Amino acid sequence: MLKIFKKSCAFVAAAILLINITCVFGAGATYERNSRYSGYGEYDGITPYATEISRETITYTRSEEEYIETKNGVPMYTNTANLSNSCGAIGGAIVVGFYDKYYENLIPGYTPHLSSGKYKNGDITYVPQLMRDLYTLMRTNVDDVGVSESDCIEGLKQYVKGKGYSIQLNSIRSGSVVNESLLKNSLNNNQPVLLFCDKTDIYTVASSNTNTDIVVGTNLTSGGHIVVAYGFYTLKYYNGNTLFRTDKYINVATGLSSLKNMFIKIESTDWCNGAYSVAVY
Repeated sequence: MLKIFKKSCAFVAAAILLINITCVFGAGATYERNSRYSGYGEYDGITPYATEISRETITYTRSEEEYIETKNGVPMYTNTANLSNSCGAIGGAIVVGFYDKYYENLIPGYTPHLSSGKYKNGDITYVPQLMRDLYTLMRTNVDDVGVSESDCIEGLKQYVKGKGYSIQLNSIRSGSVVNESLLKNSLNNNQPVLLFCDKTDIYTVASSNTNTDIVVGTNLTSGGHIVVAYGFYTLKYYNGNTLFRTDKYINVATGLSSLKNMFIKIESTDWCNGAYSVAVY
């Protein structure tokens, strides 16, 4: 689904949120590749802090924007189950909630969307129980802190199959990056994508005036994190008729209450350990 996306709305709102986050991790830090995902959040005793890692000003005469997303996005669930190291269970719950619109007993007794088709952010009974079920099936904190990629995927499969449906996860990662063409195909086919992030560098784009954008890169956490991709944003910059820059971002649901809706640069090669489009049927 293709539509025009205004950076003056969600991108600026994200920038405003980031202004209020305390910076604790040093810029320029080195990273070791994570094999487990601990999903730092409010119930881990660690507030998701951020530090600015880059900032640049882009001046242009005009810009063009395109945005592709799943139908009505995805539900923006956060850790309402009060579980530690729960990003796998939250990401899985977002996927299950997305598909419950079409297969209603994935979350028994609960309707995750409004009559308009837009998703609710959750409730205090059914979605927390869904997270607890996935948390157990994914063997979270069993072998070590957090969840492994294989346990996260297997736990999600067990849950969906236990409700009487089939599920298929297809890798859309090429080498060390998310495959742009496969990502777009997934979104156009109304399939969300599970992303296993070695580190979570997010970006905001804010217009300071008609012909100037400020692009800010921020490291959200210092550990592995799991998010759900549901949109793809392309921003092209021109001077006159000359295209001089194209930026591409993945729109993700983070599972964090303070920063639910964020953007990751697809071109970066150092953050993606795994990317899977998810189909339930």
